[in-house]
Formats: sequence, structure tokens, C-alpha cells
Amino acid sequence: MVNVNIKSLSMKYEKKLIIDNFDLEILDGELLVLLGESGCGKTSLLKIIAGIIQPEEGEILFDQEDITDFKPQRRKVGYVPQAQVLFPHMNIKRNIAFGLEAHKLPKEEVEERIKWISEITQIQELLERLPSEISGGQKQRVALARALAIKPNLLLLDEPLSSIDASSRESLALTIRRIQKETEITTLYVTHNQEESRLISDRVAVMYDGKIQQIGSVIEVDKIPKNYLIAKIMGTPNIWSVDYINSKDEGTKLSTSIGTFNLPFKIDRKITGIRVPPTSIKITQNDCALEDNLELHGRVKSIIEKDEEYYRLVIDLEDTNHEYIKADCKKATFNIDTASNKILKICVSSSEVVLI
Repeated sequence: MVNVNIKSLSMKYEKKLIIDNFDLEILDGELLVLLGESGCGKTSLLKIIAGIIQPEEGEILFDQEDITDFKPQRRKVGYVPQAQVLFPHMNIKRNIAFGLEAHKLPKEEVEERIKWISEITQIQELLERLPSEISGGQKQRVALARALAIKPNLLLLDEPLSSIDASSRESLALTIRRIQKETEITTLYVTHNQEESRLISDRVAVMYDGKIQQIGSVIEVDKIPKNYLIAKIMGTPNIWSVDYINSKDEGTKLSTSIGTFNLPFKIDRKITGIRVPPTSIKITQNDCALEDNLELHGRVKSIIEKDEEYYRLVIDLEDTNHEYIKADCKKATFNIDTASNKILKICVSSSEVVLI
């Protein structure tokens, strides 16, 4: 367990700054999810923390000790890279033992650690098998076991579920969360998948342009994203960027890719986008009643059972550039068979628009 403080970190790749004056604190014992799109510098950051590559500027502190120039083995960091790098000629037990033996632990302690970590990661029955004889999800558990076996101060996980089939992802994510809670190891978990952050994080940090743009609990960032791009990275439904704004005393005309909204108030702050909650979308057979309603037309692309009372509809919008909208409809009032082959009228009230 360790408190990690990263200060003013910078790094270039092909003369371009991919990490730019980067600051981040990872609290002792927390699981922090670093969320960002591919290519934003997340993996490079992990390699810098692990000591695999050196930053051009900045410092890394473990409990106030500057470890920026420490060699990897001195940092006591467990690192699980994207690729499941297991030694193919060694069985699973030997794969886990390799790192322990490199730390010159006594044989009895190695055996004890392997027993402990194989139970925590639920791979006891795999210990005598070769990597070629186990599944992708099992390989990832082994990679996790190997990183945890050294009892690291800090655990770094780089897209740990990216190569796992969809049916196994949630189970493995929850296993990682359970292990992290049991061991209380400070953990930095990198992903571009916002659902993983919702499932397991204590806090989530959103990264782009080489910096942390917003950090907080998933609920906080979901509820009040600082801008459109953060909302997009978080996977917020029904968000659109704003093309132009025309504010007058009597209200605001706000143009987006799905249409123009007439808001009954003047906007006096910078906004980058809008959000409309799926519960606010109205499906109707009639024309939209109010003047400030935006009327759209589209066909149902898919229907998901959201809960016992509601369906979540994904609707392809006509007369837009491949835009779609998500709407929550009550099962009791929505006929799936009737709606599936018809052009639907969708009403979006300006009063339901949330400014980002």
C-alpha cells in the first residue's frame, strides 16, 4: 500500500507531447480507474510509473519518497500489461514462481505465496497446466496472480479485460475488485471502457490531451461532466456537441447535429454540448404539441430490457448524419411488434435539455 503522487510529468513520442505537465494523486489503498480513448498516453504513463521508460520532466512520489530515478525492481510495483506475457514452456506454478525467485525469496516462502495467491485468484486447479492449455480469461488471472505474488506496493493494470470475451469480462472485473479490496493494494486500472469504471472504481480520472481533465467518483463525473468530450468518454447517452449558439434577451437558439433547440432563457456561460436523459424522450403517434419541442423521426434499431418496467430503445434518426437516440419507454404502453416496422415520431422538449 502506498500513496502515489505524480507531479508535472511530461513525455514526448515522435516529437509530440503525449503526457503534458501531468498531475495525479492515487490515494493509499484505492482503486483508481484511468479512463481515456486509445492513444491518449495511458500505457506510456503506466510504463513511466513502473520504471520501464523515463519521463522527460516531472517526478513520481511514493509516500513522499521520490522514486523517479529508481530501477523497476526497486519500486516494488506489480504491472500487468495488455498482452498476457506468460512463459509458454513453464507451467502456471513456475510462471508465478519466476518473479518470486527473482526477488530471491526462500523456497518455503515461494510455496506459501503461490498457495495464497492461487486461492485468491481462484486458479488452484491450473497450477500444473501450461499456458497453451488454459483460456484467455484464465491467462489473465495468472498474469494478475504473478503481479500480486510479490505483494506490491502499487498494482498497475493496463486494459486487463481487453482480450477477454464479453461473457467473462464482468466476472473477471469483479474478481479484480474483490482481490483489490482484500489485499488493500493501491491500484491504477487503465481502460477505455466506461462500463468497467462504473463496475469497480473508487474514483475515475478522465484523461485526454495528455492531462487529467476531471477526477471524482463515477456518480460525480456522470452527473456533472465538465464538457462534452468528458461526457462522450464516459459513455453518457444522448449527448451532442453544439454547432453554434445565438443568445438573445428572450432566449437562446442552440444548433446541434440532431436539430435546433429554442431555449426559453439566455445562456451566460461557456457550453460545449447538450445531454437529454433517455427518460425525457417521448415517442408519439401525433405531432409534437409545443413549439419549443424538437420533433424527430426514426426507426427502432434495437430494444433492450432495461428493468421490469422499462425498455431502452435505440432509434436511428432520419435526416441526420448517422445519429441515433436512446429512449426509455414503459413496457405497458409500448408495443414492440407495432413499433419495429414503423417510422416513429420522437419529441424532445427544450426544457429537458441539460447543458454541458
